[in-house]
Amino acid sequence: MCRIVGVDLKHYKDFAHYLNYVYIINDEKQLIGVISYRDLLLAQPDECIADVMETSIAKVLDTTTQAEVARMIGRYDFVSLPVVNEDNILVGIIRADEVFDIVVSEANRDIEMLFASGKEIDFRTKPFVATYRRLPWLILLLFIGLVSGSIISRFEATLEAVVALAFFMPLIAGMTGNTGTQSLAVVVRGLASEDITFRAALKLILRELIVGVSLGIICGVVISVIAFIWQGSMILGLVVGSSLLCTLIIGTIAGTVIPLILNKFKVDPAVASGPLITTINDILSLLIYFGIATMFLSKLT
Repeated sequence: MCRIVGVDLKHYKDFAHYLNYVYIINDEKQLIGVISYRDLLLAQPDECIADVMETSIAKVLDTTTQAEVARMIGRYDFVSLPVVNEDNILVGIIRADEVFDIVVSEANRDIEMLFASGKEIDFRTKPFVATYRRLPWLILLLFIGLVSGSIISRFEATLEAVVALAFFMPLIAGMTGNTGTQSLAVVVRGLASEDITFRAALKLILRELIVGVSLGIICGVVISVIAFIWQGSMILGLVVGSSLLCTLIIGTIAGTVIPLILNKFKVDPAVASGPLITTINDILSLLIYFGIATMFLSKLT
């Protein structure tokens, strides 16, 4: 049936302030087209809706998750999206402002996971509840952190021979953790806004590798100069600088690859929390630092 465009738009006055489109359905209530209010007003009064409506419609199923809808609206800047069932019957409309609360909720949850603060903790959470929710992560990190202590004890002879190495330990571990957390934040934010293909993932890893190498060279040269000026040892500067170069590269790659792997296995990448990445990078950085220092131990002493 041909519906004439020249309709009384006063009928839409109650909801026109938040909807910019009119969705067209057939007699079976199936979604068949969409037309904007602007096109509706500019069309000739004797034109049929079928002649002016768009039949290529962006829509979502009623089984689509809230996060996917929010991602779709954010990516394509939709003002609203029609919701249909498996039979293409229009069952509802989602407005962009309704998605805002979902986005905020998802962002809060990712932040909580990113910093291992546990499940929903806010200003009103009771102290013992907050403690209970944070404790599992911290216990896990505590045991992982014990590995760092065992690494230090293993290289005790190296530390005793060159005490100055202890001065740079917090710097090496801290810088590695920081770069890993930065890369993690970039990846988690990117995964929340777009779908990552295999090619895009490789491109991202390559970019972060270049970033890690660049940061490592700059920071490595700076710390090498500082170590040389402080101790007057070019070998010590070489050890500290090369260690920082290697650890920054590894830290950046770890912060990029781990959330991508988790996302591949349908695990929320925010689970790869900042503290977890930092702890893992601490272990790797200490192994590299003391490994390089032990190789040059004879020249350091």
